[in-house]
Amino acid sequence: MIEVGKLEKTPLELGFHMPAEWEEHEGTWLQWPQDKLYRGYELKLEKIWLSMAAALHQHENVHLIVADERQRDHIIHQLKYHAIGLENIDFYILPTDDVWARDNGPIFVINENGEVAITNWDFNGWGERFPSELDDKVPSIIGERLSMQVFNAPMVLEAGAVEVNGKGTFLATRTSIIDPYRNPGKSQVEVEEILRQYLGVNHFIWLTGAGRGECDQWGDETDSHIDIVARFTDETTVLYNWTDDANDPRYAMLARSYQELKASTTESGKPLELVPLPVPEVHQTSSMATWRKSTLADAAYSNYLIANGVVLVPVYGHVNDERGMRIIAEHFPNREVVGIEVVALVEHGGAIGCVTQPQPLGLR
Repeated sequence: MIEVGKLEKTPLELGFHMPAEWEEHEGTWLQWPQDKLYRGYELKLEKIWLSMAAALHQHENVHLIVADERQRDHIIHQLKYHAIGLENIDFYILPTDDVWARDNGPIFVINENGEVAITNWDFNGWGERFPSELDDKVPSIIGERLSMQVFNAPMVLEAGAVEVNGKGTFLATRTSIIDPYRNPGKSQVEVEEILRQYLGVNHFIWLTGAGRGECDQWGDETDSHIDIVARFTDETTVLYNWTDDANDPRYAMLARSYQELKASTTESGKPLELVPLPVPEVHQTSSMATWRKSTLADAAYSNYLIANGVVLVPVYGHVNDERGMRIIAEHFPNREVVGIEVVALVEHGGAIGCVTQPQPLGLR
């Protein structure tokens, strides 16, 4: 078994844990799209980032990571032009590879004294699929900029693969973490010990998920991140993605995940209260290649962000949008639910949760 915390105390040893997303935020981090990937990328996605900033800055701080002074000035102009204002919005000039702040950004932890720290996990572009050298440095640089303690965890992990209830229960798919492209040679026992030490969790619910070959069929490049499978809404309630269409290529994974959730409990032994959440409908064809090219192949309403006073829910202009938002609203009655159209973003592999990283409210 790998030994952690021998050279320095771990977050767990210092009383830190990862809070649930619905706990109070200091703010949310976003990485603004830039044209380094291809010409027009920033313009294609900018409206989504403006919509998120408009909804969030009324409730909490919005920390925008931008490429340079030119981009910062352009964003300020756009915010003013769209009457969003600059209240609670600040900027950090920092080079990045892409926009997926949830996966490459810091995972914040907090202790009972309200001290906040950063856990910095290795990021290798979702199992070496994409460039990641710049994104991998983001958590440590943010730690320096904020003068915040940084704990360097000894494994690869993306926060989109992580779901916690804030009471000690950790929910994830094996395929997105215990993966030869991410953590070769590490056993489940070794992975759990690292997660325990760095995130302060003590009870693990592992769903099987779907591996690289299966996910490639429908265009999921995360190997079944939990944010497109199931999410906690409180200590015991889980929204799980579901479709009645047995011809949907995701059906086997979703059905398997449901059965595994039914057999699971929380850290205190309570059964999970399971609530089905529809997936956006896809018009099927007989061709898997055509289906894979669908902009909804990786879409899920569960890929939302819970913030102070608001939940940002991805919508797709499809028949299940209203139903998905209504179910989510029922579980967050004291928050406004705001739908943000994200088809242009899903074409690149994610939605709202994937590009936002919450920072909990603490002493700093």
